[in-house]
Amino acid sequence: MADITLDAVTKRFGDTTAVDAVTLTIDDGEVLGVVGPSGCGKTTTLRTVAGFETPDEGRVLFGEEDVTHVPPERRHAGLVFQSYALFDNMTVRENVEFGPKMQGVPADERRERATGLLDLLGIADLADRDPQTLSGGQQQRVGVARALAIRPRVLLLDEPMTGLDARLKRRLRDELGELLDDLGVTALYVTHDQEEAMVMCDRVAVMNGGSVEQVGTPREIYESPATEFVADFVSLEPVDLPFVTR
Repeated sequence: MADITLDAVTKRFGDTTAVDAVTLTIDDGEVLGVVGPSGCGKTTTLRTVAGFETPDEGRVLFGEEDVTHVPPERRHAGLVFQSYALFDNMTVRENVEFGPKMQGVPADERRERATGLLDLLGIADLADRDPQTLSGGQQQRVGVARALAIRPRVLLLDEPMTGLDARLKRRLRDELGELLDDLGVTALYVTHDQEEAMVMCDRVAVMNGGSVEQVGTPREIYESPATEFVADFVSLEPVDLPFVTR
């Protein structure tokens, strides 16, 4: 793993500035949440870290290495999407082995990695199952295992719980938060759900109109919002305050 830095990154699409001079650092082993309304630039920020977008200005660094123009396949970023994007024509084990296979990792080592990750995530008994037969929580863990199998420098999660019902989402939110803590992985977690970010992330960056309005711990963001927008966006009902423990 490594520190990840966005240094004054700007990304435009035609006349629209999607990301405007964003500077962020994700410390080694930290989970940084990026939140904001639709169209605020959070997913473009994640895609820029992944290498799917190249900034018009600024730099992206993994540790001391400038990866601004390095293609995605050479960045070793693990990706977890909202759909989990599992291959239905492969078993769970084959899904986890897919990334290392594309990297040219020998078959014995691929199997060893997959076995270790499935065991770590508590789903070793699902190795030979069809992904379509799994629950949402099980699919989420397979998605994380597959992302980690390439031994990524950073784990990127883009709205991984969108579309789930509230009860399942709450349970998976707690499970995934504990998992990220246990793994000690450097992670960028993008979500439109402020409560989700406050519960799961070490720090939170609030974006609006392509810019970062505030970065801080969940408690700092909640108790000392820097702008009126942040105060309005992250406001939670009092009943939810016990979740804000970081």
